[in-house]
Amino acid sequence: MTDLSGLPPVPETALPAAVRDGSAQDKRSYTAALGFEQVMLGQLVKAMVPEDSGLASGPYGSAVTDAFAQGISNSGGVGLAAQLFQTMQETAK
Repeated sequence: MTDLSGLPPVPETALPAAVRDGSAQDKRSYTAALGFEQVMLGQLVKAMVPEDSGLASGPYGSAVTDAFAQGISNSGGVGLAAQLFQTMQETAK
């Protein structure tokens, strides 16, 4: 696994082949982009659940919303990580 302090761990298999075969900096950059996407998805999911609902106010509310966001991320996310990585690659040149 690749890990950046403060970001969720990212398994090597979550990285595209071009990134896995790329440089260490490519891996760090993509992992950072993927971590950002995961954190953003978590915040979006929490914002979608009404605070007065049983899901948000229940004892497992946080765990359920975190699992939902993680499921979206593990299923390929929303494509933001790839776009961020591409932008980082272009601006680094």
